[in-house]
Amino acid sequence: MSSQLDSKITELDKAMRKLREAMTTMPNRVGGFKKEHDEAARKVAAMTTTMEAAKPLFSSEGKRGPRARRR
Repeated sequence: MSSQLDSKITELDKAMRKLREAMTTMPNRVGGFKKEHDEAARKVAAMTTTMEAAKPLFSSEGKRGPRARRR
């Protein structure tokens, strides 16, 4: 699961870089798009950071089996 998470985060990073490059050719204030882009970029950055921090929870290494029930 961790490798899937790594690949998705990498793909998201590449997509955000492409979007930033595309934004350089646009005029700054096209219908408020820059503001919406900046807000979306902040949210994506927060989500990416959260997912990076949660990676150990998705790791299959060191997972224990279910604990035995006490009677």
